[in-house]
Amino acid sequence: PETANNAAVGGAFIPMMTLGIPGDAVTAIMIGALFIHGLNPGPMLMIDKPDMFWFIVGALVMANCFMLLFGLTGIKLFTKIVEMPRSVLIPLILLLSIVGAYAVNNSLTDVYWMLGFGFFGYFMRHYGYPLGPVILGVILSRLLDDNWRRAIISEREDLGRFFYGIVTSPLSLVLFLAVILIFVSQTPLWAWGKARLRAGKSDE
Repeated sequence: PETANNAAVGGAFIPMMTLGIPGDAVTAIMIGALFIHGLNPGPMLMIDKPDMFWFIVGALVMANCFMLLFGLTGIKLFTKIVEMPRSVLIPLILLLSIVGAYAVNNSLTDVYWMLGFGFFGYFMRHYGYPLGPVILGVILSRLLDDNWRRAIISEREDLGRFFYGIVTSPLSLVLFLAVILIFVSQTPLWAWGKARLRAGKSDE
């Protein structure tokens, strides 16, 4: 399982580095970190900051090499770390998280935000809500807002022309219908329709 987990990292990096879209929850967090440092992942990163782009690619290659080296030599030590009691492990993780949150801007407000979102994430996981979509929503909200403003400005702030452009463009229409289908498929109405369809087939 760990081999497959490491193999998925490269695939998740491709949309992050080329399109600015996170491939998973981890790359979504990385996009947030890049935004904090004034870097915008996407096609312009390769043009504006080619040194940073190739540094990240090289770091990913080196990380896999070191992962192999340390994985083969330190497997016994790593298993001991996993076996540490929670009474030791959780305070240590909490301490490192607080130090990291404070070190970004030297502000206690960031620490309070970190603790608040930590409790929020705990309750989400406790009640079975996935954390990945929330992280993706927070990261992609900026991209959504920027592109929405750009699209509205290009249509001279006319919503009628905006939606007319969506309908008349084949690519935009297909993507728009796909988004609507995704939303509808998550509603009880979709489940009810599928149940009725299955019931009709069973009656036949």
